[in-house]
Parts: sequence; C-alpha cells; structure tokens
Amino acid sequence: MTTTTPTGRPKVDLKDPADLLAAIPYILGFHPEDSVVVFGQRGPDRKRQGLTLRVDLPPPGLEKDQALDLAARLAATAHTGATVAVIGGGSPNPAGRPPRRRFVRRLESALAEYGIPLLHPLWVHRITAGARWGCYRDRTCGGVLPDPRESVMAAIVTSDGRITRESREELQRLFDPGPPETLARRADLLTRLADPPWGEGDVVEAALAEVNAALDRFAGGDQELTDDQAVRLAWALSLVEVRGDCLLTAAPAESPLARTAEELWLRLARELPEPESAEALCLKAHAAYARGDLTVAGMALARACEVDPDHGLARLLTVALDAMLPPSELAGIVLRQREEGPPPTIGLRLSGGTA
Repeated sequence: MTTTTPTGRPKVDLKDPADLLAAIPYILGFHPEDSVVVFGQRGPDRKRQGLTLRVDLPPPGLEKDQALDLAARLAATAHTGATVAVIGGGSPNPAGRPPRRRFVRRLESALAEYGIPLLHPLWVHRITAGARWGCYRDRTCGGVLPDPRESVMAAIVTSDGRITRESREELQRLFDPGPPETLARRADLLTRLADPPWGEGDVVEAALAEVNAALDRFAGGDQELTDDQAVRLAWALSLVEVRGDCLLTAAPAESPLARTAEELWLRLARELPEPESAEALCLKAHAAYARGDLTVAGMALARACEVDPDHGLARLLTVALDAMLPPSELAGIVLRQREEGPPPTIGLRLSGGTA
C-alpha cells in the first residue's frame, strides 16, 4: 500500500472533479494505474483537506477487505467525509457505466459504518489530456480531463523542483542501490575501519562536522561522494546523537536545509552498502514523511526494513505510517524537540541559516 497527503502542500480543489483527477499525479508524485485514491475531508463542513490514500485496486474476492482497511484508516484519523477516484480497473460496460462498481459500493458501505459519507465517487481510465471521466452515481456527471501538465498543481509542483514520475515503478527506482563495484569497495573500507575515522577527540563533534560539511557541499551543488566521504558519513550516521540531530533537519519541511538534507540522505541511501544504508534510508523516510509524502516515505521504509529488519527507527516510523499518524503531527513533534531541546548542531553553516 502506498499513501500520501497534501499536508504542507497547496490545497486541492475537491469541488471540480476534472481538476481533481488531473492533479492526482502531482499529488502522488507519479501517474497511478489500476488504483483507488481516497481523499479524506475533515471538519463538520468537510471543507478541510485531510489525508490522501492510494492503493492498488484489489483482485476479485478481496474487495471487502480492501474497503474495510481504507475506511478504518480514515476513521482512525478523524475524517468526516471522503471523495474517491478509481483509475483504470477496466472499461465501461456497454451502457457506459464505469467498472469496479461492486468495490465502490463496498467502500461506501465500509465508510458508512464509521459515519463517513462517500461524497463523490469518480472514475477515469487513465489520467491524460482528453480522457473521459465519469461518476458512479450520476450518469450525467462526467466530461473530459484537461491536460494535467497545464494544471495549477503541476505548475506549483514543478516550480518547487519536484519531479512527477511516469509510474510507481519509476519512483521506486529512486531507491535502487548504486553500482555494485562502488558498494563493494566501500563495504570493504568500512570492514577494515575498526575505529572512528577522526582520530582522537570528541567523536560526536567530529561526526557532526562531517555531516555539516557534506550539507554545505550539497547546498553548493557538489553532490558527488568520494569513497572517503561516504565511509566517514556512514560512521557519522551510526551514532545515535548524530542521527538525532539529522532528524531535526526535516522541520520546517520546505526549508532549504530540509531539502538539501533530504537530497543527501537519498544519495547515501543509494551509495552506502548494506546494512549501513539503513540509517540514510530512515532519514530519507522521515524527511519525506514530515513534508507529507507518505508514498516516498513508505518506499524508503520498506527498503530500510529489507536492508536491516531489526532497525529500531525503521520499525518505529513504520508503525507511525501504518497508524496513519498525520504528517503535520510528526512535523510538530520535531519542531517541539527543536524548541525544547538543546540547539541543533546540524546545518548551522548553511547559507540562509538553519531553517
């Protein structure tokens, strides 16, 4: 299951079905196929935007289980309404009615058990310019999609520097390991390096300086890692104190520091050998989670658990993700830790300040 939320991002207009459907790839970060996307709505008037969930359409026989799971997730996070979009799943029947009607009925029934009305169930075969869309309730409700690339959401996402992938598989490839020969070489260096690479003195202070130097390089456009730099950063992230400060870089989520740090974590996640890459994968997952991209967070966590099944932070973040802890709450916890705890020592030398 993959999930995402618009928390911390521009609001989505739930009133115009065509615009909503066209915005989905830019909300998720990829163009979904054979999926159901559920937009949660909050408040007594159902006008506040809540979580957005995406799952693969269930195979025959599992429609009820899928519907119950989605309904329970929305109910657990205080939603008062939902809009649903089915993408793909087949072609309309000869009468022009959209496919997967039984699943949508089951989902509506499951939501009703929690007192959550299904406000608008929509369908489109594919999210592309000119595609016809329809509604499961009203056969007169439908039309043609505008070009998703020309939507307001596309413009905002592109201006923020985010890339929308053509498929979930393409997005997943962000976490593919780097060249095997590079990983093997660095694994050998780490195996032979029995002691911290900074010599005598305060190891934590030296490790924090190592991370700060890497952030400065990345912020300045130098995003290549030598073997020596990669090994030193692997050592740094293995220290609990350093990892704690690194977590704080995720808030505020759209700050220059947060973006630079997330780029560094992803690079390390790909270019460190196993199991050292688990630390960077967790930091990448936490950063994505804090800015509301639960799709990428889930992918990073799945990879971290594959690399190190017993990793404590990976398991903790997975529990939060499964429980649908709103990203805004996670970001709030991080900000309170920054305000109440000692001053962070990560990112202090970045131009523009710490946040």
